[in-house]
Amino acid sequence: MKLLNGFLFYSILLICKAEEKEDVQDIKIFQSLFKRKRLEHKEAVKSIMKHDQQKQYKLIDAISRKIFQVLEESQIKLRESGYVPGMPFPSDSKIRDALSLCLENTAFLSEILLHMPDITHEFLKAEKSRTLILTWGIFFASQSNFLDETTKKLIYLASQELSISEKDPDYVNPYKSKKSDAFALKEKPLKKKERKKKTFKKGPRLSSQFGDL
Repeated sequence: MKLLNGFLFYSILLICKAEEKEDVQDIKIFQSLFKRKRLEHKEAVKSIMKHDQQKQYKLIDAISRKIFQVLEESQIKLRESGYVPGMPFPSDSKIRDALSLCLENTAFLSEILLHMPDITHEFLKAEKSRTLILTWGIFFASQSNFLDETTKKLIYLASQELSISEKDPDYVNPYKSKKSDAFALKEKPLKKKERKKKTFKKGPRLSSQFGDL
């Protein structure tokens, strides 16, 4: 009997180790594919930024609509499955695909938001549901254990840009327009003696503060 119990214990141990090894392999495959996707996202953002503002808006509108559709579908699948951030990497292919699409598209939209904030904010304001679904995606991604450090920083910056999380005192988005500040100054004319050019202490750029996104 003792011999039988020992054999059963050893068999279970081998099965557990095999499953653990398989999980690690699945995570490595996911991270490799995710890294490739992130490179594609960066190239896409660079390409959009080469166009004028009107063309940028059209491109962001088309891309973002597709992203929100994918995020909404992923959200439904993940909620129905009961999967939440912090859980082990899913073995079920449908849940795994939903998780991958959620993380990939949240990172892509965060990239667009940070590099073209004025247009993206306008797009988000057009429908409240867009901000809600992106907020969910950012929260989900920020709690994930499967993202690389660079993507985690990207998500953190996006959460600050959307005011989801408290902004760091030195947070500055160099891609953001200064039009609102200029408008405020026109509304309150300065006195003659105050018309001298002011110098503002510049906060760190996104790249210098957090490295190349």
